[in-house]
Amino acid sequence: MRRRVSMILGFFRYSSLAFWLIAGCADALAAAPRFQSHHRTAIVTGANGYLGKTIVHELLDNGDGFEKVFCLVRSSCVETETQYWHRVKDASRGDCDVKVLPYDMMDGGATVFQALELAAGGGGDEPSSCCVFHVASNFGPSENHTQSALENVQGTEDLVRTMAKHFRLRQQEYQECHKLILTSSMAAVRGSGQTPKNNKFYTIEDWNTMSELGANWGSSYQWSKAQSERRALELAMELGVPIVSLCPSFLFGPTPNLESTTSFSVELVGKWLRGEAPVQSRLFADVRDAARAHVAAACTSSSESGQRYIVSTEARVPSAEIAKWLANVCIETGLSDPSKIQYDAKFSGGAVPIGDQEVEAEQRLLDELGVKLRPVKKTIVEMARTLLGCSDK
Repeated sequence: MRRRVSMILGFFRYSSLAFWLIAGCADALAAAPRFQSHHRTAIVTGANGYLGKTIVHELLDNGDGFEKVFCLVRSSCVETETQYWHRVKDASRGDCDVKVLPYDMMDGGATVFQALELAAGGGGDEPSSCCVFHVASNFGPSENHTQSALENVQGTEDLVRTMAKHFRLRQQEYQECHKLILTSSMAAVRGSGQTPKNNKFYTIEDWNTMSELGANWGSSYQWSKAQSERRALELAMELGVPIVSLCPSFLFGPTPNLESTTSFSVELVGKWLRGEAPVQSRLFADVRDAARAHVAAACTSSSESGQRYIVSTEARVPSAEIAKWLANVCIETGLSDPSKIQYDAKFSGGAVPIGDQEVEAEQRLLDELGVKLRPVKKTIVEMARTLLGCSDK
């Protein structure tokens, strides 16, 4: 038996997908009470991104009652993503169907409406329900960052209006209104250096009031996340669309196909491992935990409309400690030079010093969504090992 296990592990030695699946099973946590409905369908915008793809995997693994998932991606990515999900489905035992569709955030909701129409078909005589995970947004340096930020807000508004419009047209085919799970950000909770409302740590009562549209690309992006969430909550209430928003902090962690994932987080940790950039102290959330929180918000009856959740560990880990974890991975694997790893010793934290509680989040995630966050060390070590190609350890 031991020999057989060793052979299996050897076969998967450099497979980040296998590592993610094994780790996901080992780390599966008890979920909060959930409800099931017939013919549940999920639509995920930005489904080829770091978080979006992980949400789809979580839906396939732990999405109670979901029978179909529509992955909305840029038209140029449809063929590649279709091939990816065919490989995943061939290797899995799940019954959930996955279909990849083109998505344009600035088409006035047309591609979202088309996906909702496809979701409405096939319900038969039994009631259906549909949940839309809106993950897509413009992110990254841009000369026209003001326009990119405004597009984030407009795209979110169009999506909410489209969901309401479609339900009005096809409500006889659904047992409940389409539900929106909105991916917001800690950037919507606070701006750089902003003092918490309670003068101690950030909570769901905090909103970013400092970031300005047009100041620079980072400020424009942060403004767009706060404005998008505000407008989504306002419109959803006005139009009767059930909504839950989640505000993850900086996402790290291994995911399927990590090597080919175009993510700032993946790029950043790669630079840390190669000594091309100093290790930084940040508020962390594991991308797998963020995905689990999204799906739990869709499936958990206690997540009432209008709820807002911060998804983050509650204190920053010093950069020197993170650098030590990465150096140990380099030594253990022999796949990178630990002497090249450096860290930022100057940054002491924003409005909250490094090491002090910066947010209030973990207990509420556990109590209401059944999501227990992984320790930062586990996230960083597993991500580093995956990037270095030793996922079986």
